[in-house]
This record gives sequence, C-alpha cells and structure tokens, in this order.
Amino acid sequence: MQKLSSWHKYIIIAVVVLAVVGIGLYFFQKKSSVITPGEAIAPTLTPKVELTTWNDPAGFSFQYPKNLSVNKHEEDNENYAHVELTNNEHPGKIIVWVKDAPAKWPFEGGTTLDTTLGGLAAKKILTTAPVKMLTTGVITDNLLFSVEATLTDSEYWNGVHDTITSSFAFTDDTSAPAAVGGAAPASDFDEEEVVE
Repeated sequence: MQKLSSWHKYIIIAVVVLAVVGIGLYFFQKKSSVITPGEAIAPTLTPKVELTTWNDPAGFSFQYPKNLSVNKHEEDNENYAHVELTNNEHPGKIIVWVKDAPAKWPFEGGTTLDTTLGGLAAKKILTTAPVKMLTTGVITDNLLFSVEATLTDSEYWNGVHDTITSSFAFTDDTSAPAAVGGAAPASDFDEEEVVE
C-alpha cells in the first residue's frame, strides 16, 4: 500500500470538513424554519368588516356585515320574521326565522352540537343533503328562532353565520306582531334571558 503524501491528507481533511460544515448548515437552516412554541408570529391581517344591527319587531336583534342585501319578506304572512341576507359576490344566503314552534325539533339528519343563541341553550345543525346548510335554533315561548345558512360559499357564509349567532339577542319589543295560530309573541322574556 502506498503512503499518502501530506498534500493528499490535507485535501481529504478539507473535503471532510466541508462535508461536515455543509451538513451542519443544512440542518441548522431546516431547524430555524420550524416555529418553536412561544415564538411570536406576525398575525395575518384580514380586512375589517363594517357591521350594522338588525332590530326586528318579532323580539330579537343581531349584527351582520353592512354590505349584505336584506329582504324582510313582508309578503310572508305565516311567520313572525323572515329576514333573508344575501351577497351577489358570494353564492348562498342566510335566513333568520321566527315561527310557531313545531311539535318536534324540525332539524334532523345532520351533525348536531349544543350551543347558545341569545343566551339560551340552542342546537347547531350541519346538514349536507339536499344542500349544505348550517342552522342554529332555539325554541322559547312556543316559538322557534333560527339562523339558517345555505353554505354554497361555505367559508364566507360560515363567517356571517358566526357573526349573526354570536351577536343575536332577544329584545323586549312591545311592537311584536300578534301571534299566528295562537302562539305568544316573542317579547315576554325574563331579564336573565336577555343578552345586551
């Protein structure tokens, strides 16, 4: 076997050192790109949406994005409230209903979660057939109050639904319409049930 000259030794040592440094830099850069717990992350800024408040004579109020179109459906003589919110840029819609309470819970066949609406225990139901819908509802004083979103543009209408349901409040409005079918108007609430 032939002995390596001293300059060959230096070349081998230099190659080994460069390989170690290269591997070290690779792993250092990979590690530095991982976010460690407690490390500050700059939040992504989302445009602030201007809200407005809907006050309904059927005894409730809620906030919604000001850029939505509102149809009160005054031609609806069967329900206490039928407020439809739409946006031409986002397919889908939300309808806020107040109806006489049905004999049994009207929303079945979906994923159901417990939630609140206007400070009262309520149900949130996600259904996928025949169309994807998200409904939050509560029965009180023999009336069904519900916020029903058609989720064609799911991301947009989920956000609007959350805005409406989180701001939904029962009001003591003496101008509530006379009951259809003998149900009491939605204006007889204890102070504990009212969310300001």
